[in-house]
Amino acid sequence: MAGISGVLLEYISPRPGKWSTLQKGLFAFPGSDYILVAAVSALFTISTGVVGGGIGHKHYFINRQVGKNYSSSLPANEMTSYLESQFTFYKAAATQWAALMTAAPIVDACWARVTYQKHQIDIIITAGVNNACSAGVTPYCAQGQDKTMPGTINTMAFISNALTPGALVNAIQTATEAKTQILREFNITCPVTGSFASGTNTDATLIAAATDTAFCEYAYAGPGTLLGFMLASGVRGALTQALRTYLGNRSKRL
Repeated sequence: MAGISGVLLEYISPRPGKWSTLQKGLFAFPGSDYILVAAVSALFTISTGVVGGGIGHKHYFINRQVGKNYSSSLPANEMTSYLESQFTFYKAAATQWAALMTAAPIVDACWARVTYQKHQIDIIITAGVNNACSAGVTPYCAQGQDKTMPGTINTMAFISNALTPGALVNAIQTATEAKTQILREFNITCPVTGSFASGTNTDATLIAAATDTAFCEYAYAGPGTLLGFMLASGVRGALTQALRTYLGNRSKRL
């Protein structure tokens, strides 16, 4: 990988229906309509998800697939009902969950791992760009009528190192910049305006970092830092693979 010698990007393929170890104390389970990640120790998390959004400490992280015609005026309530029905341990730990929602196929998610010395970041991305938009150019609510194909980019990233609150916010910025750059390289445009897309109008991002500061607590995670470079590289790699799968499947349907 160009940029920092020794940084390794690899792709992993957890077995569906089986628990896999991502990092020490961090486990993943790809279900039929969701990806669940569970941490033994709570992770310091920032999320834009429908449930558990904001900044806090979380144990459970889920990206749930819904139907392409999904519609709910109260998506947070609907998601909560889903979690209660699917996971018997949800109610006892409801505040420990962070949940994302997507219409993109969970089975097509890309799992990437970036490592460098004592640093590791695991990234899981589901992608669809049917409702691609250009921030500040695409009129608000101009889309949403065409629900024939899924379209959203959900990113979950798990960092083995501790981050300050500012660095956690910085990581969201870095992941978003990497996402937008890949969309530009794929020439993804907004179907309403024709402008280059900066994302889709329903993207969600979740960054979760370890809380053990014995090794180091990072104050920054911008693209010019080691962790920022690792995160951006992982997002680039995972989103590239996820988009190739999505666009390949879409072309088969046309």
